[in-house]
Amino acid sequence: LQDLETCYAAANDFTRMGEKAEEAIDELLAECELTEESIATLHATSSDLIALYSSDAVYAAQSVHFYVFEPIDEAIGADLFGQEWEETLTHNELALTLVRTLEDFMTDIEQFLDDFMVKKSVDAIASASVIFYVRCLLLKAENHSSVKVGCFNDNAKALERMSGDIKIMRDYFEELVPNMPALGRIIEQEFEILETIHECMSIAAELTDSEASDFIIVLHKKLRDVSLTQHVAGDIWHLVAPTKERQIWELVKSMEAELLQVAPPDEGGDRHRYDRSVVPGLRLDEVAAKLYIDSKRKRPIKAGALEIIVSNWKMNLTNDEPNA
Repeated sequence: LQDLETCYAAANDFTRMGEKAEEAIDELLAECELTEESIATLHATSSDLIALYSSDAVYAAQSVHFYVFEPIDEAIGADLFGQEWEETLTHNELALTLVRTLEDFMTDIEQFLDDFMVKKSVDAIASASVIFYVRCLLLKAENHSSVKVGCFNDNAKALERMSGDIKIMRDYFEELVPNMPALGRIIEQEFEILETIHECMSIAAELTDSEASDFIIVLHKKLRDVSLTQHVAGDIWHLVAPTKERQIWELVKSMEAELLQVAPPDEGGDRHRYDRSVVPGLRLDEVAAKLYIDSKRKRPIKAGALEIIVSNWKMNLTNDEPNA
C-alpha cells in the first residue's frame, strides 16, 4: 500500500474477492452432491477465506489515514501549539485547516469505496485525528528545553485554544454520526484522551481544583503501561509547569500498584508484531512509545525508566507502515 489509490484498489479488490468466493461456494453446493461432512468442511474453510478477504479489505480501507495525514502534518504540524497558534490564530484556524482537509479527502473516499468501507475509513481517520493532535503536543514538549519556564506565554489562553481545536474536530465527526451510528462510540473513546490531557494541563497550570491522581488514572486506562503514563504525564507538566515535572513523575510512581490494578498491561500487545489485521498508527500507546524511544529530551527521572519502554515496545514497533 503505497498511496491512497493503492489503498482504495486493495480494499475494493479484497471486497470483490470475498463476494466471488461466496458465489463460487454457492454454485458448488448447488451443482454438486456432497456429503454432510464435505459440506461442513467446505463451509468452515470458505468462511475462513472470506473472513480473511474481509479483514484485508478493512485493513486497506483504514490504512488511508497514513496518506490523509501526510499533507495535514506538512501544513500545520510544526505550527500547532506554537506562538502564532496561541496568540494570533484566535479562530482556531489550524484546526479548521485540518477538518477542511478531511472534508476534501472524504469526497474521494466516498467516491472510490463502498459504504461499509467508507465507515471503516472514517473510524480510522477519527482515531488518527486524535493521535495526530496528541503527538504534535508531545513533540512540542520534546522540543521545549527549559526546566523553569513553560512552553506557552499564557497557559489559560493556550488551554482555551486547545478547547476550541478539540470542539472543531469533534463537531466534524459528530456531524457524520447520523449516517454512521457506530462512529459515535469511536468518538467517545478517542476524544476522551484529549479531554483528559486538557484537564491535566489545567491542573498543572493551577487553573482547576481537580485532583491530578484522578486524571492520571484515566490517562493510564488509555496507555496501559505505567512507564508510558509517567512519560506522557511528565510531558504534560513540562509544557505548562516544568518545575513540577519531577513531582508528577513521583506521583505516578507512587500510584503504580493502583494503576496496574485499574488497567493491567495489555497482554495482547505482542500481537501487533504478527497480526496482519492491525493497522499501525491507530493506537496512542504505540505512537507514544515510538516517540519516547526516539526522544533526546533530558527528563528529571531515574535511570531505567526509558529502558522499560524499550523493553516493552521495541519489538512491537518494528513495522510502523501499512503492509504492501
